[in-house]
Amino acid sequence: MKTNSKFLILPMMIVLLAMGIPQELKQMNYLAYLNSDKEAWKQNVGFAYKIYQDKPSEEAKFQLALTEYGLLNATMFDQDEKLFEAYASDCQDRLEDLSESKKYGAEAKALLSGLLGFKMAYSPMKAMFLGPKSSALLEEAMKKNPQSAIVLKQYASNLYFTPEMWGGDKELALKTYLKSTEKFEGTDFEKSWMHLDNLAWTGILYQEAGNQALARQTWEEALKIEPDFYWISKRLLPSLNYN
Repeated sequence: MKTNSKFLILPMMIVLLAMGIPQELKQMNYLAYLNSDKEAWKQNVGFAYKIYQDKPSEEAKFQLALTEYGLLNATMFDQDEKLFEAYASDCQDRLEDLSESKKYGAEAKALLSGLLGFKMAYSPMKAMFLGPKSSALLEEAMKKNPQSAIVLKQYASNLYFTPEMWGGDKELALKTYLKSTEKFEGTDFEKSWMHLDNLAWTGILYQEAGNQALARQTWEEALKIEPDFYWISKRLLPSLNYN
């Protein structure tokens, strides 16, 4: 059952606005992803923007862009293109600014590549000119920081969603998702929506490859981390063929 984020998020925001703690923002994003709650994501973007306004910094800008990216990702589940268009431009501008950052440049380029991927999903005709740009950004991100969990996650996603004739490779995508998950573990991002998302997609790739056992094992591991992960518990696990 979904929690009512209207009553959970707003009181938390009032307290945290005074504290300005990015770690708490990550937890709020985690809850928004867990509940597939676009309203919570929008509130989180507002919270992240307030932190950035009050204490402008490169880290605050990155956390804001990362939160905006989470919202854009959430629009893909029900194809809410109107909401996507309302937030995509600002997120893209921030990621483009951050792409020159020494600390966040690789992750910004990787997320920008993912944002272009969302645009192609909404408008497939744009793939002819956005596809090469998205791939080039990922190549730059991989060269800059090939050990980044976020960069590896975006690279895996690109390999999965790109048609094989254009360089897609689901086998390599699976290996890269696994490597990304290893990089998430033991870091501040271990309990993050991106870590959970990795586990969901890893199981999907196992399932598509015909390996039901590993798909089930991966998804059950995700539920050990977060028992209330609706996407896995109510949709992905029941989709397995147990015969």
